[in-house]
Amino acid sequence: MDFQLLVYLVVVGSVCDSCVRFATAEFFTDQPPDDYFQRKTMTDCPDRFYSDRQRYDEESAYGGERAKIGEFQHMAAIGWTKDDEIKYKCGGTLIGPTFILTAAHCAYDENNNAPDTVRLGDTNLGSPEDDQYAQQIKIKSLKRHPEYRFTRKYYDIALIELESEAKFNDGICPACLWLESDVPRQELTAIGFGVTGFAESPSPTLQKVRLNETDTIECSIQLPISNRTLPYGLVKEQFCANSATMDTCEGDSGGPIQVDRIDVNKALVPLVVGIVSFGTPCVEGSTGVYTRVSSYKEWIEQEIQRPIDYMTCARTSNCYFRRKQQIGITYPLDPPQHRVGLLWDIEDRNKFRCGATLIDYRFVLTSAFCARTKQGSPLYIIVQGTDEIVLVESVYVHPRYDPEDSENDIALLKLTKYLEPSSGALLPVCLWREQEVRDQFGMMHFSAYSNAFSDLSSYTKNNHQRYVIESSIIENGKCANPEHNENNLLCGHNQINLIPNICEMDYGGPVMNLSYHDYLPYLYGVVSTLSSGCGEDLVGTRVYPYLEWIESIVLDHENERFYFTS
Repeated sequence: MDFQLLVYLVVVGSVCDSCVRFATAEFFTDQPPDDYFQRKTMTDCPDRFYSDRQRYDEESAYGGERAKIGEFQHMAAIGWTKDDEIKYKCGGTLIGPTFILTAAHCAYDENNNAPDTVRLGDTNLGSPEDDQYAQQIKIKSLKRHPEYRFTRKYYDIALIELESEAKFNDGICPACLWLESDVPRQELTAIGFGVTGFAESPSPTLQKVRLNETDTIECSIQLPISNRTLPYGLVKEQFCANSATMDTCEGDSGGPIQVDRIDVNKALVPLVVGIVSFGTPCVEGSTGVYTRVSSYKEWIEQEIQRPIDYMTCARTSNCYFRRKQQIGITYPLDPPQHRVGLLWDIEDRNKFRCGATLIDYRFVLTSAFCARTKQGSPLYIIVQGTDEIVLVESVYVHPRYDPEDSENDIALLKLTKYLEPSSGALLPVCLWREQEVRDQFGMMHFSAYSNAFSDLSSYTKNNHQRYVIESSIIENGKCANPEHNENNLLCGHNQINLIPNICEMDYGGPVMNLSYHDYLPYLYGVVSTLSSGCGEDLVGTRVYPYLEWIESIVLDHENERFYFTS
């Protein structure tokens, strides 16, 4: 079996305005939500806790989804200033500190005015939500390909030179260029701030769509080709891409269509294959035409006065190394949290003796091993990032749990307070409701921790940081060890030879999908003690077989209702 794995750090308390708000917040209250007693099923989790996030995800270039902060660090929005207001009408790709690659037809707008500004590092042009990484830079010059003519669709490529250098950070980093003559035989991703459908308004949020290359002859049949604008039909410097449900639209012009590839340092490097040029109207099954970047390698090199090759790009773009341990994943830099720590002594605030996952307003799910110890049951939970402490009211260990056996290693803790989820920084996860474990990227993520990279000047035994071990979902999480291959267990595999004792599994903590792909986090299982020291075998207790037991406890509000009505 070919297992893929990586370990990445979940940043807690990173330096940003939203993190400061998180650090001073209190998420729990003594009063239940207004509709708390009317809740009859936990299947409403996506709508109840993530409706706003789903709405953003449904906005699209056409049928696509919202891009996340830091996901496309090379994306540029090209703007026109009028009466102190900026209209962003084209996209582009940052390919160096001072150069943006875009379409030649973006040189002028419908009023024959040239663009004057570029915005980098921003995924929401209508909100300051991620402006900590954004930079606004004036345009020094724009140079179209010398053979481009506005009356035709050929040579649709241009370079913008910026007045000052872009400063690379977690939201801004240049892309490399795909230099092969053929389009890569894999799914492509196009991004932009264009309209979300035919005759609609531009999207304030950055959108991404997944497309595949289309045969040129088939594409030509679909295009409303004019002998005046395309007298030679589609040429080798162009290619087509489409999807049954997605497409680029008006306003996406000049933006990139790309693939991601991994270099020898395990950095995830974006390679721009084409530039959004034109296409059919944005409806279901529409098709886009893209300028093939590799056809213009020599012209680009001549204009930017430096060579273009894969090694040079990867070596000179140090910001890729910030993505070294994020291969194949994308996530907001300040995501909502779900994991909490368990405490037995309010004076000992070690968040990693055992973990638990918030699954409801006042319930966390953990392992029976953590809920029933020699020191007794945990008395409190503690929230990462705020150190807010909430008293545990009741402990529910699965009735068939046997400490001598790995079966039924699952437990619920009922809290004395209720989550107030309006901040969005701490939210319950949704329970995975299928026997088969699936993820759009084929991955599952086991919670772990380490103090190996803590600040040694302030080292204490409790100065831990949380990590996640990522494993491919192979054979539906079937365990390689026959002794572990039971229906209620979920297994992954760690192939990285870690330094001994550098990492520990977060017993009772979550086994999840990578929630930040679509803003819907799902809990597959609970980390089991059968996982030892972040070794090869990663084991969790599946949630699916225990759904009925979990819901029978979480949704039993009779005693609470009496308390609040008496």
